[in-house]
Amino acid sequence: MNRILIYLTCFCLMGISFLNAIVLPDFTQNKTTDEQIRSFRWGEDIDVHINAPGKKYLKTDRETIIVFYALPAGNTIDWTIGKQIEEGDDWHFDIQHIGAQTRFLRKTLKDNNVIVVYLQPTNLAWQTYDDKHPDNYVDLIQQMTQDILKPFRQFNYTVTLNGHSAGGSWVLRYLQGVDIIPEWIDRIAFIDSNYNYKYDADHYDSLFTEFLLERNSTYLCVMAYNDSIALYQGKPFVSSQGGTWWNTKHMKKRLNDRFNFTQDHNNDFQRYAALDGRFQILLKENQARAILHTVQVYRNGFIHSMLHGTEYENRAYWYYGEPMYLEFIF
Repeated sequence: MNRILIYLTCFCLMGISFLNAIVLPDFTQNKTTDEQIRSFRWGEDIDVHINAPGKKYLKTDRETIIVFYALPAGNTIDWTIGKQIEEGDDWHFDIQHIGAQTRFLRKTLKDNNVIVVYLQPTNLAWQTYDDKHPDNYVDLIQQMTQDILKPFRQFNYTVTLNGHSAGGSWVLRYLQGVDIIPEWIDRIAFIDSNYNYKYDADHYDSLFTEFLLERNSTYLCVMAYNDSIALYQGKPFVSSQGGTWWNTKHMKKRLNDRFNFTQDHNNDFQRYAALDGRFQILLKENQARAILHTVQVYRNGFIHSMLHGTEYENRAYWYYGEPMYLEFIF
């Protein structure tokens, strides 16, 4: 009798889990990766690709993390997702691997749904989006965000604003449109992408201060490398105040009076942290004067941007260490 009760209980639990599973409308099921995906054009010039857990794994009773990932200039969505390289493939498929890093996150955050929204202008250049829409680019980004979130209203979700390189322009443009960061946004990350911070620093500083000090479960991560001394074909290619190294140091200096930073420096990094690691500034030294722009992503950068400040930080991976997601590249 006890064995029968156990079987019945297990059967009921499996049934409940199945009922909670979700097939998203207009999404295609990918059996190889156990994911469901959808691609579409928003407005006249924004390509959107959404990657969610497959129908067996996406559950309405799980807390859901929706990541808006704005792409770097010149990179397609397929390149950014990445794949196993085959003969004749473009080398860009092997430099970011956000798809595999997302699968690593899903394995780590087993009790969460992790959904990634890839955003890319059709001209592959977020930095020119306001030039094309000078009168309403801030409003467009606000509306874009709300429209993309509509299919997920049934979920208990939080949102991460994230981006690499010129993708940080999208994050900063979103922030231009708010006086207070909405409660449903709990994480912001700049992966070598805060080039335009200096142009509206007062506004961003006010937002970040309220975001981090008035709430106890919010996170901000800023990553940069010393691009001010990097060389391309033997010559510098970033102006003294044009890169992420200067902008990040400028941000740190401006926020010194608002946050009690600890610091940990060595020959490879200048690391600053506040609020028990919820706010991190990671500055990669560059003695070789190399171009490390995308290396920061490849070396577990996206993973760290999503796990820093939590119990999973540097667990089974290390930021700027060997990539720990290789088994998840398909």
